[in-house]
Amino acid sequence: MERYVVGFAFNKDAGEILLVKKLRPRWMRGLLNGIGGHIEKGEPPLDAMKRECKEETGITQITWIYKGIMNGTNNDMKSFECHIFYAHSQNIYRYRQIEDEQLGIYQVSNLQREQMISNTRFLIPLGAYPQNGLTFIHLVY
Repeated sequence: MERYVVGFAFNKDAGEILLVKKLRPRWMRGLLNGIGGHIEKGEPPLDAMKRECKEETGITQITWIYKGIMNGTNNDMKSFECHIFYAHSQNIYRYRQIEDEQLGIYQVSNLQREQMISNTRFLIPLGAYPQNGLTFIHLVY
């Protein structure tokens, strides 16, 4: 089973979000998604989220809050487990374009116009506002 993390980083008022326009895997090409990637063997999900954020955006000063997990079969027919994180920080504006997948700040109110991974359409609104720190998601598909 492939193990992943994905994080959705909003500004403080949740009006804007930092997203990645994916190139890989092929089925994600051209679609928006959160920051994230593979969890390395023996790596805790939070450590993976921090590492992926640093590798993709250069941002290290951000507090990721764990909110849940998705399990299922991806469009490539591989089983996966994906840990979901959210952050609310003005540091999203400090991102640097490090890798070849394009980063951008998007208006949350205009996201319906954007092409994105299908589950991202409902994961973004679920994390738009800080909760009490409890997990709230366990999706299986």
